[in-house]
Amino acid sequence: LIRFNSFNNEGSSGTVFIVSPVDDILNSDIDGDSGGKEATKIEKMLMGFHNTMTISHPEPLLNIVFRDYRSNDDTYIDLIDKEHFFTSEDFEQADHHFHGFFDEYGQFKGNIRIYHEKNFEHIVNWSGNSFNLTSCGPFEINLAYVQGDKKHSIMANEDYARVTSKSDKFGGLYIYKDNIRILPYGDSDYDYLEIEKRRSKHAGTAFFSYRRMFGVISLSQKDNFRLKEKAGREGFIEDQAYKNLRDILKNFFIQLAADFFRDDMKAGPKAEVWATKRNELLSSHRALEKREKQARVKKIKFETALNSFFENNGSGLIEQDINSILINGEQKFNNVYSIKNPDIASQKIIDIESQIRDEINIYKRSVLVPAPRGFIIRGELKEDYNTYLKAMTELETRCFQPAIDRIDKLVERAINDYQIKISKRKRLEQAVDFISVEAKKINIEKRKSTQQVVLDINKRVKELTSELMIDLDNQIRIVKDKFKHISVENESDLDLVTKRNELAAEITAVSERNTNVLDAVIRQLEGIYWEKDENNNYITSEQITDALGEELEVLRDRIHADVELSQLGLAVSIIHHEFNSTVRSIRTSLRDLKAWSEINEDLDGVYNNIKVNFEHLDGYLNLFTPLNRRLQRKKEEINLLEIKSFLIDLFKNRMDRHEISFKHTNGYSKGKLYGFRSSFYPVFVNVIDNAIYWLNESNIGNKTIRLHADDSGAVYISNNGSEIDARDRERIFSLGFSRKQNGRGMGLHISNEALEKIGYKLSLDEPRDGSTVTFKISMVEE
Repeated sequence: LIRFNSFNNEGSSGTVFIVSPVDDILNSDIDGDSGGKEATKIEKMLMGFHNTMTISHPEPLLNIVFRDYRSNDDTYIDLIDKEHFFTSEDFEQADHHFHGFFDEYGQFKGNIRIYHEKNFEHIVNWSGNSFNLTSCGPFEINLAYVQGDKKHSIMANEDYARVTSKSDKFGGLYIYKDNIRILPYGDSDYDYLEIEKRRSKHAGTAFFSYRRMFGVISLSQKDNFRLKEKAGREGFIEDQAYKNLRDILKNFFIQLAADFFRDDMKAGPKAEVWATKRNELLSSHRALEKREKQARVKKIKFETALNSFFENNGSGLIEQDINSILINGEQKFNNVYSIKNPDIASQKIIDIESQIRDEINIYKRSVLVPAPRGFIIRGELKEDYNTYLKAMTELETRCFQPAIDRIDKLVERAINDYQIKISKRKRLEQAVDFISVEAKKINIEKRKSTQQVVLDINKRVKELTSELMIDLDNQIRIVKDKFKHISVENESDLDLVTKRNELAAEITAVSERNTNVLDAVIRQLEGIYWEKDENNNYITSEQITDALGEELEVLRDRIHADVELSQLGLAVSIIHHEFNSTVRSIRTSLRDLKAWSEINEDLDGVYNNIKVNFEHLDGYLNLFTPLNRRLQRKKEEINLLEIKSFLIDLFKNRMDRHEISFKHTNGYSKGKLYGFRSSFYPVFVNVIDNAIYWLNESNIGNKTIRLHADDSGAVYISNNGSEIDARDRERIFSLGFSRKQNGRGMGLHISNEALEKIGYKLSLDEPRDGSTVTFKISMVEE
């Protein structure tokens, strides 16, 4: 019972059962199938002991935990953690909700909410007891339901995955009596309402699935005293009261499916909301799926082109190919020597020049990677594209422009060697003519493509409008054809009005569908937009959409990371608060022990040993400081050697284990930083931690981390481990990017943001002598 020290507090109480297995079956019940989706027997029995899933659930009577201590080190697994079960948030996010009361006659009256869009006050009649008083008594139902197919659900992908994973394990309709669960109701293996049985027999009309619902039946001893449990807590005694309860609920689900979840000719008027929304969701999903498929093909093609470029550029193939073009061109210039006629020779030189320039331009276009269209690039792919743009700029300076200059020199040399006079104006005119022809050729091709797209769209819109008008005309003919079956003389005025409304509704439904489709087409066509800016550049709707889409993806990633970080920060804040009081208590005890050690020399060694180990632990706890914003912080001058001492205390064991040398220069020993320790220390910790990881991965002999500082106040952290790929030099600071196995890609990003808030920045510098990687901490230049 030492583990349950919370019971030592004054006024605390509770009950602890210690269960030790005498048979392997208990371990099997606890562990279940580790690879399966099914809940274990223990989970099925104990999860949902109280109702905690509905929005306004009553306060639990007991705080129940089931801890599995699998070793003797006091660590345990909480098998019935409440977060593993349905929460009120899960309940609210579900697609459909059913809440109401069954009166003492078994008649339901309550609220039905479909897709969070429409609320219906609904009544479900039950005639199974001939409208006499039931034996089970009145009770309440509160139920949430999730569509079985994600394509038909309004829930976000992550929410749907989370809730359905829970419903696969714990889905069902739970029964509570005075907020205590009655077993085995709710267990997915105990389909006491035969929902799955009806579904297997009548798949078309039996809408509900037991594993996609989660909710509660609320009973009380006062109103439902005739429902009595069996002696072994195996459910209710199957008497008349229980039979009434089952029959009422069976009828309830059958009637709900008929009233709200049918899309055939027998569907009721209230089912239109579900059918319309479901079809809308399905259409949107299919359109999105088609768009994503097209985007995926374009993205793969784009990635292949980028990878091919990096491979060719990295191997030097591009420069080799350009050099080959120049060598062949030079050979052609040499052949001009055999031409005796000066006019023919001069024209030949001009033609060769144009030909070589043309070959270089064609080759340059072949290595260009077109800007992405029809999909959004982000993350690693975006960084790769930015790296490609920089590489192309470097190639222009290092390769393409020198090649053009080389052509000019070859022309000049040919003119001088062969003593040929060539008009500079003629050369210039031919060069301009060549560029003009190329530009026109490209633009003519694009104009043809654009005109073809316009013709295709025009054709498709005409076909669509024609098809819609034919549908409407056919519907009108069908309605008019029904006139011959209507006997006006034998119908009352009321029946005629009803019939007229039915016929009009058939035509109106088709008309409204056509109108909605055409409105959507008009909005799409109106969305085609372009405008010329002050720099004579055109801004298109595609650029605006791509920019918004990219911003949306970045914000989504940032929100997910911020939520994770806020949860981490909250946890650390709580831990830090708890440790603070513990640390103060230990310090007080240490002072008392010191007084005793001064009197008793035998305690001196014990005191010193405890003191050293406590200070070591306290050093680790100080790392919580930057994560807790409520702590008092002050700027100060920090000697760089103090930071190194801190790092040695923290990483000495790891460095010794991996045989890593930790050195610093004279410049570092003299250096200082000014600011918050809590902002600088975690940055050093993160960079050194990464260095140790990559040094260990590199498997080199002389592993070294070296610290340096210069006169400007910049600090350098270098190591001789694995080099950083050129494509990764910028992206390593991006949120979520990591080359580590199971890395989170947060450390360097957060470190850089923390430094920027105090006027510093973290960057990747050129490797210093004897190093392969150098990080630089420096002040931001204003």
